[in-house]
Amino acid sequence: MTENDHRTDELPLELVIFDCDGVLVDSERIAVRVQVALGAELGWPLSESEVIERFIGRSTASIGEQVAERLGARTAAEWQRRFEESHRVAVDEGLTVVDGIEEALAELRLPSCVASSGSPRKMRHTLGRTGLYDYFDGRIFSATEVSRGKPAPDLFEHAAARMGVRPQACVVVEDSCAGVRAARAAGMRVLGYAGGLTSAERLAAAGARVFHDMRELPALLAAWEWADGAGAAGTAGYTVAARALAAQYEEVGFEQVHGRLLHLLPPAPARVLDLGAGTGRDAAALARLGHVVTAVEPTAALRAHGERLHAGSGVRWVDDALPELPELGAAGERYDLIMITAVWMHLAPRERAVAMRTVAGLLAPGGGLLMTVRQGPVPAGRRMFTVPTAEIVAQAGALGLHPVHQDERADLHGRDGVRWAELGFVRRP
Repeated sequence: MTENDHRTDELPLELVIFDCDGVLVDSERIAVRVQVALGAELGWPLSESEVIERFIGRSTASIGEQVAERLGARTAAEWQRRFEESHRVAVDEGLTVVDGIEEALAELRLPSCVASSGSPRKMRHTLGRTGLYDYFDGRIFSATEVSRGKPAPDLFEHAAARMGVRPQACVVVEDSCAGVRAARAAGMRVLGYAGGLTSAERLAAAGARVFHDMRELPALLAAWEWADGAGAAGTAGYTVAARALAAQYEEVGFEQVHGRLLHLLPPAPARVLDLGAGTGRDAAALARLGHVVTAVEPTAALRAHGERLHAGSGVRWVDDALPELPELGAAGERYDLIMITAVWMHLAPRERAVAMRTVAGLLAPGGGLLMTVRQGPVPAGRRMFTVPTAEIVAQAGALGLHPVHQDERADLHGRDGVRWAELGFVRRP
């Protein structure tokens, strides 16, 4: 998952606003094909990428204005009539829901509604064909109800007002740049679904926090604490609880946590990277052993605790986050040992694949990777995933990391059902 740094004065989430086409129903591809065909027939040849850029996320009125400017009002009216006819036929032949949306809606705990550039008639047809209309009945809002469509904020502001929720307490799920810009202009948070026609890069540039799989949505919503200042996936709540977490981390020693991995440490002085360092317990212990240690922690409050607790340890602190680690990547350093403790389970499947490539790229030839991954029940309200150890071994192996240790231990805090997988890898010279 990619995060955008643009922020508004958010309140705790009270409402999820869904776009319709490309978010609930997989209709954007159908619409693009129909628009391309109409353009060729009526005198405005357009490629699929041009249709996506010009039309996707826009209201019917906005599209009509563009066509009228290019071909005249009469042709624009003909274009719209024929589009509605062709689109309806194509929808009847092959419309499906967006992959994963039914599972996401089944787990959704927040109130929700739909706010779409489509007409009420079109949404009744598309949502009805896929069995989603009854789920949202009475909470479906159209651009035909406001004076300006996306990228203006009017539609999302209208939906929030009708639902009785302030914009700062809303999050919008969008798949188009026009929709993302509309949500940001309304002062709302926005999740950009990159599983459709618009690239993750363009959604992020427009102001969205990007994700790729609708099944991730419930966890993203549960973990999102903007007011708390959470900066990276899975760290929501850490700022508020930083003091308590610091005490929890430090009450168990480095040797207790990693005792069965210590034989895999390189001789000192080695270049060591501690990813997700928390309050720096492990980083400081490794520095005391004579290593040159870089500690990466995306939560500012935990970094601050670590810097105070382990002042004078020589640990270098960096504000960065998986899966991409852009700060470390730009620096170009390579490490003899990378430790990742209690981090990997906070990453969604796609993020883990990216993160493993990132980590492998930071290892020096002959370098080691030590991972400790939580297994067991997921705490309520936390963004946490079940991570099969076989997946980790396979991803690491595909990147030239050879397994040298695999074990499991009990939870040192005695939490019911919680165990920890321990894995060690070496990068072949």
